[in-house]
Amino acid sequence: ECQHLREFFTGFSPTKEATPSVTQEYKIGFTIEEDLFQEKISDYFRKIIASTIKVPMKEIDAEDPMDEYGIDSIIAMQITSNLEEIFGSLPKTLFFEYQNIKELTAYFFEFHSKQLLDLLGIREEETTVLREFEPIIESVKSHEGSNCSRPRFIASREESRGKEEKNNGDIAIIGVSGRYPGAKNIGELWTNLQAGRDCITEVPKERWDYHTYYDEDKNKSGKTYCKWGGFLENSDRFDSLFFAISPEEAKFMNPQDRLFMETVWNLFESAGYTRESLKHQYQTRVGVYVGSMYQDYDSKSSSINELSTFMCSSIANRISQYFNLQGPSVVIDSMSSSSAIAIHMACESLIRGECRLAIAGGVNLLYLQKYLRLSKIKMIGSHIHSRSFGDGDGYLPAEGVGAVLLKSLTQAIKDGDRILAVIKSSVTNHGGHTNGAATPNINAQIQLIEDNFKKTGMDPRTISYVEAAANGFPVGDLIEISALDKAFHKFTNDQQFCAIGSIKANIGHAEAASGVSQLTKVILQLQHQQLVPAIGTETLNPNIHFEKTPFYIQRKLTEWKRPMVWIDGEEREVPRRATVSSFGAGGSNVHLIVEEYIPSQNETIHVRSQISPQVVVLSAKNQERLLVACQQMLAFIECREELFLQDIAYTLQVGREAMESRVAMVVNNREELIQGLKEYLKHPKERACVPIFAGNLEEEHEMKNLFSGNTGEKFSQVLLAEKNLKKIAMYWSQGGKIPWDSFHEQNEVRKIFLPSYPFEECHVVSI
Repeated sequence: ECQHLREFFTGFSPTKEATPSVTQEYKIGFTIEEDLFQEKISDYFRKIIASTIKVPMKEIDAEDPMDEYGIDSIIAMQITSNLEEIFGSLPKTLFFEYQNIKELTAYFFEFHSKQLLDLLGIREEETTVLREFEPIIESVKSHEGSNCSRPRFIASREESRGKEEKNNGDIAIIGVSGRYPGAKNIGELWTNLQAGRDCITEVPKERWDYHTYYDEDKNKSGKTYCKWGGFLENSDRFDSLFFAISPEEAKFMNPQDRLFMETVWNLFESAGYTRESLKHQYQTRVGVYVGSMYQDYDSKSSSINELSTFMCSSIANRISQYFNLQGPSVVIDSMSSSSAIAIHMACESLIRGECRLAIAGGVNLLYLQKYLRLSKIKMIGSHIHSRSFGDGDGYLPAEGVGAVLLKSLTQAIKDGDRILAVIKSSVTNHGGHTNGAATPNINAQIQLIEDNFKKTGMDPRTISYVEAAANGFPVGDLIEISALDKAFHKFTNDQQFCAIGSIKANIGHAEAASGVSQLTKVILQLQHQQLVPAIGTETLNPNIHFEKTPFYIQRKLTEWKRPMVWIDGEEREVPRRATVSSFGAGGSNVHLIVEEYIPSQNETIHVRSQISPQVVVLSAKNQERLLVACQQMLAFIECREELFLQDIAYTLQVGREAMESRVAMVVNNREELIQGLKEYLKHPKERACVPIFAGNLEEEHEMKNLFSGNTGEKFSQVLLAEKNLKKIAMYWSQGGKIPWDSFHEQNEVRKIFLPSYPFEECHVVSI
């Protein structure tokens, strides 16, 4: 295969004799080509790691984190001790500072070169560059000085590094992901909301047998009078091996950790970011803010070791650790306002410059113990119709996990991000002393909303939708509507100009994740420019009189039109704007103002055309997942004729991590891509009419090693210079790395939303 690749890729005609691109003199009488020397150093350490963990050297990749090979702190200290016998004193933090073989090689190249020359037995005659690669080096040299522009609408990482735009307070939402009752992803959630679908059910039998504990008598001890809720499907399953977590460890993880890890992976993919781009573009200055409450599954474990893995702080900390994010990493528990507080804190952190990118969200799961507790304090609903604004007597709990990816608006525009919506302002306060610990303070809510409008200088008359916190608890719903009414009427006397609804009517009250679920609904409505129906409002709370307020119940699916408002004596069209309210039972309140993003004239893109041909790439952890990913992509593209081929290709190239099982196709249009996907799914190992190249790096370690390091980097640059798409596709499929941004040069490309990774549903654990 190596010979075949060599014959396939070569064909260079050097114009003059090549010379080594970079040399270094080591005061020993001759020079050595740096790339060759570093390659030998890298092989030396790959051999050490391979012998330590007892695997073939060919399976060790110099750029993989060493913890992925099981090199923990104990093993790292032992290897350091062994190396000290050869090199003398070394930093005891060596393997903690340099976390892969590539970084380790760079350290020893800089500080221990002479010892390594002797140790590796490098002789003068070995220092010449391999002649068969001279044409590559010469070709690279000729292209290194060329002025290759970045793709249009994609900011240069080098330019943005250290030149961050000043934040004026507007926060862009550039990604959203989540799972909610009846919806495995955000697309399914929108379908449910559009259809006005009721996603509340009786407790599934695989969760607990509600018949044993259900009793209509509200005063029955040890029982619950509620048997309804919103439940996630397969919430007990987790693709642990994807995250390099053993099945045994996965059993004892906080279940909310598992859900949030998969959600954040999908979140980054929704915005087109990888771990590598986070490192280079943001220097890992990414914050993680998560809302969570209740850890009832603790009671199932008696072992101290097992209980230690259930600390709620691990939900955020594990994300930061896995993705190598070094911004703030916190979990917030303010009860029902937890995820809304997390969003507010993330916005404030971005404004202060503590981080350059922030993940904010929440996660919530349901357990029998929670139902028993809520029944005891009479907060849970006693019938399935106890919904937002309705004639109910409590809330119906729900599960959910969701997150948004946030960045300052000015920076998002500069970076060419896909901006879904803009958080114009967020405020928070506490209700202070009230008649009871769970009784809302109407005056505090009025002040909260008023403060937010004053903060932005925004007229409430320009608000055309309110996403309410209303959860079906009659007193809470009444106080919220009264507070909204009084706050709005401090600025306008107009009535029934603003639609109101709540996602809780569809899915239930997701408690710690309710705030992010509400914001997600607003984002989806802004993206689709539609207002969805508020279900379960046939019988309203008799104490709420909407006809005397600025609000009307949104009872059906309608277009969300930009409102016309009188401003300074003239009628003007204003952007679509919404507010989101979230109130915790303990008194912590949050209010958000969210606005649609309207590109400026400078950003407005002229009429675009398809650019072809393109290299479309897909990858997964194994062949089975790759086929699922291809099937997902096929179904997505078939029903979206409006997509540009270059956007599909670019998003998959730069916005997805390249994994072990790969397939690359060279296609001229969307129809050829559809044909190629169908042919690959039908016959993954056979040649097709569309040029298709497939590879599995787990089975072909030699290929991966052949294309690693500086040689691979130079090789890819030459292929880009040739613009031979078939060679590029084949090279990538066999493990080569392509600098895709350079590939597009002057092309008008943008990252778009595409299906995210199809995790394997495995390691079933009872929660």
